[in-house]
Amino acid sequence: MLTPPASDSTRTARIAVDGIIRAVFFPGAEVGLADAVENIALTGRLTQGRRLPAMIDLRAVRSQSADARAYLAGPDADAVSSAVALVVSSPLSRMVGNFYLGFNRPNVPTRLFNDEVAAVAWLRDFANAGAHGG
Repeated sequence: MLTPPASDSTRTARIAVDGIIRAVFFPGAEVGLADAVENIALTGRLTQGRRLPAMIDLRAVRSQSADARAYLAGPDADAVSSAVALVVSSPLSRMVGNFYLGFNRPNVPTRLFNDEVAAVAWLRDFANAGAHGG
């Protein structure tokens, strides 16, 4: 029997886990440090302490504070994610993604993508490696 994905929402995003963490930010989300902390805490509860690859949909984000970006590139985020695919489309979401990559230097493999399908395909390699102990 298949287990349905675990999911819940914070003030800024809907987060689901089905072998891959899938976080989709709500339209116009303005993400501050408290939001980043809340999102990582919820992700940790949904993954039950496992590190999984994460697809983060930034397409609807209005802004993300420097403190939030720094937190998301730190050890608390590393504890829940083994790789991160940032999905962007608009110039604004691409800017948020590029700021994150350029200034915060995440410790896990992280890439920008224009669509979810390519992002999830890239993440599947990390999910499969984790499932086989490597």
